[in-house]
Amino acid sequence: MKLLKAEAGVNDGKAGLLSAAGLFAKGGIFDKKSESFNIQELDPYLLFDSRESMLGTLENPTLDLDPATPSTLDVITATRSSVATRTLPDGTIALAEQDTVRVDYTQGAELTPTKFQNFEYTEFDQWTKGSNTTVEADVTDAPDGSMTGYRLHMNSSAGTFLRQSITVNSPTVFSVYVKASAESIAAGTNQLQMQVYNIYPTFTATEQWQRVSYVITGPLSNTTVGFNDGVVGHTDLYIWGPQLEEGTTASDFVENTTGSPKFITGATYGPRVPMILVEPSATNSFLYSQPTSALAFGNSATKTFNDAIAPNGEIEAFRITHNGASGSVNFRATSSITFGSDSMVLSVWAKAGSGGNNYFTWSFQNLGGAVVRAGFKLEGDGETQLITSGNGGHTLQIETYPDGWYRCIIIGNTQSSGTTTQFLYTVSGYNESSSIAGGSVLLWGFQVEAGSVATSYIPTSGSTVTRAADSLVISGSAFSDFFSGSAGTFFIQAQNRTPELNGAVLMAQNSNRMFFYKSNPNRLSTYDGGTFTHHDGLVANQLFNAAVTFNTSNRSSSLDGSALDTDTINTQWAGADMLKIGFGYSNNFNGHYRRILFWPYHSDSL
Repeated sequence: MKLLKAEAGVNDGKAGLLSAAGLFAKGGIFDKKSESFNIQELDPYLLFDSRESMLGTLENPTLDLDPATPSTLDVITATRSSVATRTLPDGTIALAEQDTVRVDYTQGAELTPTKFQNFEYTEFDQWTKGSNTTVEADVTDAPDGSMTGYRLHMNSSAGTFLRQSITVNSPTVFSVYVKASAESIAAGTNQLQMQVYNIYPTFTATEQWQRVSYVITGPLSNTTVGFNDGVVGHTDLYIWGPQLEEGTTASDFVENTTGSPKFITGATYGPRVPMILVEPSATNSFLYSQPTSALAFGNSATKTFNDAIAPNGEIEAFRITHNGASGSVNFRATSSITFGSDSMVLSVWAKAGSGGNNYFTWSFQNLGGAVVRAGFKLEGDGETQLITSGNGGHTLQIETYPDGWYRCIIIGNTQSSGTTTQFLYTVSGYNESSSIAGGSVLLWGFQVEAGSVATSYIPTSGSTVTRAADSLVISGSAFSDFFSGSAGTFFIQAQNRTPELNGAVLMAQNSNRMFFYKSNPNRLSTYDGGTFTHHDGLVANQLFNAAVTFNTSNRSSSLDGSALDTDTINTQWAGADMLKIGFGYSNNFNGHYRRILFWPYHSDSL
């Protein structure tokens, strides 16, 4: 059977085993619109050597761990000596009792992105133009097929400009479509010089429409952007579709004639997807994940405890409000934290509060011996900006949650003890001086942990708390009922947050590793106690498909439809007496499983 590479997004119907007509696509068990498995819709020659060999086979795996059907997980013995958390179908964060399989509902695929058009007018005749500049509307066909293309003509190096004034506070991309006539190419007047304040990127137009862009790193106030002819000397070409949007990549053009920046839509996503969550042990070293008066606070702002509904559905959110005091608007909470690892992760959930506040900055003293300040935009898809880098090497992440909440994450080097957390919040940008009296931000779920991944929420209330590692095992008759030691095929669909060296994904027993990481963090391997097969190309936080098949002679494996890696097999897999999911062999898997299946048959073509 042929295993195709999963496309972006865990909800994509094409992200499956075999083909567009196969097991995990439109004819199969992963299709959103299908309630059952229809074997007749499959192409048998993609799966086994003959039609007869697959009938009655693939629709009847002896193991099918499907988190969407909780009863299929009953064969698993879960051991975790602590309470943990998971995400419910509505995005609420909930407790998971100890010794339970955590079914975690992860964000579905993005269906429509958030779009901003920050040019107040996309009609060029509404822009400011110089005395030696002309712009004519509706003179040529545009990239969208309409007769709305403009002709831009600049006939000297003085008084030649077409521009708007804008303010940007985060990385912003300026883009426009451009093309030239054959006459302008022959005359050498087919160059377009963009202008971003005092920067002039220049592009040469062809007879075909092309989109050119320039990324403005920001922040810049009253910045002039547009087109200029100060260096080129003469310009005669066609332009269409100017766009100014936050981010670094130009998205689909959005027309705007409103006279103000245009917000198109918030990002929408497919339904949350149930997956088995497996994590290694982690400790939250922030003493009060839900801030209380027991923390030592500064007083540059007003604090309100238990003021709003938090991401866990309880009234536990902590609000800080600018009280009108002059100077930096900050609110400090001091907690002594000591780390011994090379990397640490700091995270908190934040939500825009009252007063039009939609930015939040977060500062840490003694982070690697210096101050690190990170900014987070609490709207749309969320954005980040490293304002003060401290000793360097820090990265930022932001994750969207329901009801306007965002998880704001800083990943960096070990900090010393005696840490001061400084909450800074802003209204119109990352500079805290823009805060206004009455503006506020809501916070909940502070977490500081070793490593390089923000794991699931670990509540604390005055002391550090350790969440034990997840241990999931199928053994005894539950194992022997599905596993054939003489032949079999495993298929998994999983998503790793970040590959860890020697981390197990699926194991038959301690020495027999069906899937695991070894030596190379982007490599998925199998091991039968004697020989290895390897596949490179794993990407963190991306769903992958993997299959391994074996009989008494050999073992073959494939990752996302890659060529088979085949080797002889010894007898150790035949003697396996348990299946370990996500742990064993040094380190735990850190991520999610969407599906795990086993058929007691060998396949010659994965």
